[in-house]
Amino acid sequence: MNQELVQYLQKQIRTIDDRLRTHTHDLGGHKLPQRFLFVKIQKYIDEFLARQSENRLVIIPGLRGVGKTTLMAQACKDVMTKHNSIKVLFLSFDEVKNLFNAGITEIMQAYEEIIGVDLESLTEPVVVFFDEVQSDPNWAKTLKIFRDKTSKIFFCCTGSSALILQTTPDISRGRALFERMTPMCFVEYEMISRKHYPAKQLKNDIKNILYCSTSAEDVHDGLLKLQSVVNEYWTKIDRRDIKKFLSFGSLPFTLTLPNESVIQDAIFLLLDGIIKKDLPMLGNFDVKTLAQVKRLLLILADNNTTSLNLLEKTIGIDRLTISSLLDALEKAELLIRVPAYGSNVSVVKKPAKYLFMSPAIRMAFFSVVGQEGTAQTRNGKLLEDSVGAHLYREFILKGQGAIRYDSAQGGVDFVLQIMNKKQILIEVGMGGKDKKQITNSIKKINADYSLIFSSSELKIDRELKIVFVPLDYYFLM
Repeated sequence: MNQELVQYLQKQIRTIDDRLRTHTHDLGGHKLPQRFLFVKIQKYIDEFLARQSENRLVIIPGLRGVGKTTLMAQACKDVMTKHNSIKVLFLSFDEVKNLFNAGITEIMQAYEEIIGVDLESLTEPVVVFFDEVQSDPNWAKTLKIFRDKTSKIFFCCTGSSALILQTTPDISRGRALFERMTPMCFVEYEMISRKHYPAKQLKNDIKNILYCSTSAEDVHDGLLKLQSVVNEYWTKIDRRDIKKFLSFGSLPFTLTLPNESVIQDAIFLLLDGIIKKDLPMLGNFDVKTLAQVKRLLLILADNNTTSLNLLEKTIGIDRLTISSLLDALEKAELLIRVPAYGSNVSVVKKPAKYLFMSPAIRMAFFSVVGQEGTAQTRNGKLLEDSVGAHLYREFILKGQGAIRYDSAQGGVDFVLQIMNKKQILIEVGMGGKDKKQITNSIKKINADYSLIFSSSELKIDRELKIVFVPLDYYFLM
């Protein structure tokens, strides 16, 4: 047995309160707010401790910077507060890997020595929290083995989105629960930064009306019924928060930073982590190729739909490697790929559109090159990222739909396809938005109805089946 590892774990257990505090409190000593996902993780653990559920393995993947470590630390502290006799282990796997080159097996063997009993012989529950678990290349198989050894251990693990790709039949048979953590929506940003809460069920009500209605008339009439509740929420909100949210507020770690310059530096450090740690897990990229990733992202920040041929000429990397990089960045959940609308044959010939999972990433590139254009154009791109992330979160992640875009000149921003049953055209804009692009796309794309998210008032074009949806509704989803 590695006695240095045993001693390390003993110190981690002894100092757990102080270590958790660094993740659950800001520099001023104030508790950091809990994201929406906290309630679900808390429920899983509570049900396990109450012997009401067989769920004993929860994996929380997500883009770096979305607050996975904070969430897990808050869940750990919650367990310790409510159940002070429960054995708890909280570890940063990155640190253990760097110090001891140890995997989950070695850690759990050392933990057995500390508690003085084999895991199979446990009579009382143990809750284990592993941060950045993908640092162990055998994490999936090993966690299943330990899960099967005893019904007394609950594992809660975080990792970059790259770890999703390493999911094997072993972990599936181990009945692991995957709870993806995405960047914040505006409502969550307001809740965390301002303690402003929307009316209960309002988010789901708006979403159901927009995407589950049978006609444009039903959408319009449904939204009209919610108008007073929506207006009530916005009486509490400083509308300058919209710009702050689109610029950086979707990433929770930015809320504790003093100014936009520091935020920009922090975002580029986040990107460095993705490039150095995540991308090598997703492809066989050499140092020269990885050195061009930020340049590739800078080009995409300025132009969503650059062709592979043009990227090859601009960056000096062959198009197959660029395609692999884009695929890896999509799997790491930094980018959202939006294919062109059309048949499989025609789509292959057209470039995909790439949006950023968090508009804060695009904004960081805008800032570094002084990209202003017009404020309306820049903010429009940030809003498109936000809407793309919203559709990704609500439909793609849940396996309930797909998004495309109309690649024709003046075509619509999104074609939302829901479970092969419904097709909705969506156009977005920060200012007033006319129906020109929707009208262009309607001529060739059959849609149940169309939505325009903009600063326009709520209204309907019954003939063209278009509903003008104020951004006040969109930002509440």
